Order: sequence, then C-alpha cells, then structure tokens
Amino acid sequence: MLTRRKTLISIGLSVALVPRHVFGQTKVRLRLSAYLSPQSHSVLSIVKPWKEIVEKESDGRIEFDFYTGGSLGRSPYTQFDLLRAGIPDIAFAQPNYTTGQFPQLQLLEAPFLARNAVECSLSAWRLCESGIAQGFEDVKMLGIWSAEPGLLFTRVPIASFDDVKNLKIRSAGRLEGEFIESLGATAEAMHPADVYEGMRRHTIHGSVQGWVSLQTFQVWRVSTHVHTASFGAVLFAFMMNQKAWDAVPEDLQGVLTQASGQRLALLGGMAYDTRVVEIEEKHRADKTLTFIESTEADMERLRASTKPLIDAWIARTPRGAEAHQMVVDTIAQLRRRERMS
Repeated sequence: MLTRRKTLISIGLSVALVPRHVFGQTKVRLRLSAYLSPQSHSVLSIVKPWKEIVEKESDGRIEFDFYTGGSLGRSPYTQFDLLRAGIPDIAFAQPNYTTGQFPQLQLLEAPFLARNAVECSLSAWRLCESGIAQGFEDVKMLGIWSAEPGLLFTRVPIASFDDVKNLKIRSAGRLEGEFIESLGATAEAMHPADVYEGMRRHTIHGSVQGWVSLQTFQVWRVSTHVHTASFGAVLFAFMMNQKAWDAVPEDLQGVLTQASGQRLALLGGMAYDTRVVEIEEKHRADKTLTFIESTEADMERLRASTKPLIDAWIARTPRGAEAHQMVVDTIAQLRRRERMS
C-alpha cells in the first residue's frame, strides 16, 4: 500500500509530466533521482554530466528536478522498485543488489573476466542492447555503466589467494562470493558503507571492492594489503519509469536516447577508469598499502579455477551461453582495438 507521502509524490509526477507549451515548443520536467551523495563519483562525474548533455541537446526543452542523497529513497536495494512505482522518473539501480531481476548481467561479477570499467560497461551495454539481458521489460532502459573491477583488500598479510583460506571476505555478488568460497574463505554480503567498521572490528578480514569505493568509504585506512588481480564489477543500470517515458514527446525521447546507450556506457566507464589511475597512483606513492602483484602464470591459474563457476552459471541462466559469448567477444574486440591504437 502506498503511503500518503508516496501518493502525493505520484500525483505530483502526473502533473509534472503533462507537456506544457512555451513559445510553441513542448517542454517536459522530469524527476531525476540518485540515492548517492551529490559529491559521489557516479553522481558528480556521470549522472550530472549526462543531465547537462540532455538539457543542452534538447535546447532546454527537457528540464530536471534533481534529487540526490536518497531524498526520494535512500536504500540501494529498493531503487528498482521505487522507479517502477513512479516515485522518480529516472534513476539508477545496481543489478548486484536486485537479486534475480537481471540474471544475465550477473556474469560481470565473475572474477578475472574484464580488466577495467570500460570493458565492463560496454559489455553490459551490448547485453542490454541485444535483448539478451532480461529484467527491463516494465521500464525504459536508457543505459548502463560499470565501476572498475574490484580488488582484494585485506587487513591481514596475504602473499597469494592461497592465504585467504578461513578468512571472512566481503563480496558484492553471487559469482564473486562463490569464487571466494571455492578458496576456502567465507564470503560475507555487505554494503560497502559497512566495510570500514567490519574491518576495523575484525568481524571481516578483507573486502573485494574497487579503488573508487575504497576511497569513498575510507576502507584504505583499515587495509594493509591489496591483491591486484581484478575481480568482478558493480553495475549501474540507468532507467526511466515506463509511463514517464511514454509521456515524453517523440522528438525528446530521441534526445534522451541519443545521450544514453553506448555513449553513457563510455562516459561512465571512462570516468571510473580515469579516477582509478589517480587513486592507485596516490596509494603507490604514499606507500599506504602493500601491493601483491599477479604474474601471468598466476592469472592463468586463477582464470582456470573460475571455469567451473562460469560453466555452472551458464547452465542455470537463461541464454547464459549467449551472454557469456557476447561478453567474451566484446572484451576481445576492445583489446584488439587497444593493441592496434
């Protein structure tokens, strides 16, 4: 049952979405929501620039009421439901936190698959654009981007993944957790905001997360070691309420589409990869962490160890084989272009 506040918001949305004519041109005003802080990386470097692109390319005919910091819903686990209910018109949700809704996208949680956020972002967009990725049937999918693949940060000495046996390690997704469990460790599902306290109190021994998350939540202060082999990534699916989309004039739908899709995937992926370089260089220079580097032989062994997990995922996931092949092909294509450039 909707609360009175949600009902009022819904009524407000209905009014706001009625096209209004100014000097002969239709304008729309949309509620854009982010549960993260206005100073967070995704908001400051991705959502805000996207908003400005849309405003400029629509000649001001698309306007936004921009709600950040969770003012339309704070929990990262409820963003998809809030969007479907029409509380915001546009918002992003993290597929890792929406269990079972986006089964094919779960593949990007697999360790040692992608090397950076651009590879993850473009692979995820290909899955969505092709229709292989399911779960968006009752919303308008605008785009998707990825944070950089996570690394293993610990506050106990580790020389290799063999040393994580019997440790408790925070993980962000099911495939990642299954890999951690296969090493003899215990995978702990935990929001990144809770990792600092968990590691400070020694209730967990380490966490898999990216450099940007590490910096945002200050986890580096309670970490001593980092293993540089790339785990899986956390995705951000950028969506629009279907009724809100249907109320937008066709030409302005074109503006929103043009600003999203692959363009948004590149914007997001490059923003994360650029920030990663800055943060990692700082920690290497400051010597705040002991870096455990993986040799190519180490990586080959690690990739081989994940094959049973991937095979099981393919077997249980609708169109799993297609999804896996598309991601592998996309990453290979990107790396060929990189070598040729």
